[in-house]
Amino acid sequence: MPGPSGVYKQLKFMKSFQLLIGVLLAGSVAFAQQYFSSTIAGTGGSPGWSGDSGPALSAQFTNPLRVAVDAAGNLYITDYSNYSVRKVTKSTGIVTTLAGNGSLGFSGDGGSGDGAQLSNILDVVVDPTGVVYIADSLNSRVRRVDASGAISTYAGTGSRGFSGDGGAATDANLYFPAGLALDPAGNLYIADYGNATVRKVTKSTGVISTVAGVGYSVFGSAPGDGGPATKAFLSLPYSVGVDKAGNIYIGDIGTSSIRRIGTDGKIATYVSNFVAQNFAMDAAGTIYFADYRTNTVQKVLAGGTRLWIAGNGTAGWDDANGGPATSAQFTSPYGVAVDANGAVYVADAGNAVIRKLTPVAFSVGAVANAANLQAFAPPVAGVGDASNPISAGEIVVLFGAGMGPDTLAVASPQGGFFPTTVGGTQVLINGKAAPLIYSSAGAVAAIVPYSVDGLSSAQVSVLYQGKTSRVTTLPVAPTAPGIFTANSTGSGQAAALNQDGTLNSASNPAQVGSVITLYATGEGQTSPGGVDGKLATGSTLPMPVQTVNVTIGGLPAVVNYAGAAPTLVAGLMQINVQIPSGFAAASAIPVVVQVGGVNSPVATIAVTGQ
Repeated sequence: MPGPSGVYKQLKFMKSFQLLIGVLLAGSVAFAQQYFSSTIAGTGGSPGWSGDSGPALSAQFTNPLRVAVDAAGNLYITDYSNYSVRKVTKSTGIVTTLAGNGSLGFSGDGGSGDGAQLSNILDVVVDPTGVVYIADSLNSRVRRVDASGAISTYAGTGSRGFSGDGGAATDANLYFPAGLALDPAGNLYIADYGNATVRKVTKSTGVISTVAGVGYSVFGSAPGDGGPATKAFLSLPYSVGVDKAGNIYIGDIGTSSIRRIGTDGKIATYVSNFVAQNFAMDAAGTIYFADYRTNTVQKVLAGGTRLWIAGNGTAGWDDANGGPATSAQFTSPYGVAVDANGAVYVADAGNAVIRKLTPVAFSVGAVANAANLQAFAPPVAGVGDASNPISAGEIVVLFGAGMGPDTLAVASPQGGFFPTTVGGTQVLINGKAAPLIYSSAGAVAAIVPYSVDGLSSAQVSVLYQGKTSRVTTLPVAPTAPGIFTANSTGSGQAAALNQDGTLNSASNPAQVGSVITLYATGEGQTSPGGVDGKLATGSTLPMPVQTVNVTIGGLPAVVNYAGAAPTLVAGLMQINVQIPSGFAAASAIPVVVQVGGVNSPVATIAVTGQ
């Protein structure tokens, strides 16, 4: 197989590529703590309606679907099948009924909330003054409980329909309001599920308006992205959130996505493959959600990285005795909330309890391939996700908390090797210090030692300032390929070079028949055998033991070279591949690298005709 020379013309780019991981991942460096799980309300596996005025852990709930937390840490729980909203006061741990008398119907406006009738409560939010808003879905209303406990209708007439924009919210028609959110000014946003819209009630005037959707559902791949949200089509908007800057987020279960409306009023898809019915956001823009299908809790960092934080993937009742949340069992978790300290509250509907996920100050929360940042999903057979393992020589990113200095520390090769200590941080993988590329409190980039080759699992821990994190056990496979991309997420435009050495992009596409250079990691053991942290120099460069194949546009491509990237660290693979003919030129042609029969996530390149 020919060597790498001839297409790798830009020496400056070649030398700077070793910083790609640090530079491109800078936007994704964020805290991803490990969490401990505990039950704070409800008697596990024992649904019912009891316990008011007593300890929350002795109370019974039936299908708690949503949970909210106020500034004081008090919890508000939609006890769905009991047609009520329950409150757990943080200072006492006592549970009370805030709204709903336990019977289905509509009544009680003007009286005490706990004497009113509600129907199919799908969400609850609370403002800084303690005013609570309830999505009384089957009644097509939003109810309001003030600080004195009195209940009233805040939006909706009770008649299903789509009307009222520009007038008082109490004169408008809603159709199954499913999600609620408040912005920093106190304006209320309603995911008007049956009307496929998001409505806004302005606090100062009580006037309702539509901020997204056209009034009816359209199914497809997020039609309207890039344009005004009021002209875009929503499918099944079931949840809504607002960040501190005023951007609006819509959980559209019909398109399995979260759509985002910027302050300019334009809409775009923000998170894909979103299957939850509810989500929460923290001050940093991190999104939390419970996946009721896989019985897990996940989070999406502002840079797009998705992390698994709780649930072992098997339905059941086990709170892990206050241990790691990823070892706990959930059954059909639906609602989530997050408080100012980063604790996550989960409405574990099938177990009829509320769980609390407490972040661990010094911990490894997830490990991901550095090229694609695909973090490990719920476990299969006990140790991580067998479909997403690590491999020998793979460059990985450990997400966590307290793992290194607050300011990113980037390694400098010494004597032809990357060091095993950076910024005071060390990473041990099966007891061996791994070469490091950078370290910080929230993320550390390391290179998996080649000694794990042939193992089925490996133990990972971090040492920093005399402390050692809890051990994380990860599966090991011969290969785990990922393609480096321009935005560091592992999807979209590949960080690829055209044949003339320039960066491939939509404005600088490669020609059909030309050779492009891709960069990947996770190729596994090499020949000659990989040397941890060693820069690739000399006349004989290591090449993967496993066979490397590439498809471009779904067609097999000729691989001219697949091996170590000259002058760069072991574990970073360079692939020179010829673009085949047979497909139409486009700015996003799919590319997949296969090593040892294992496919990488799909990236794209831009290609023009002959």
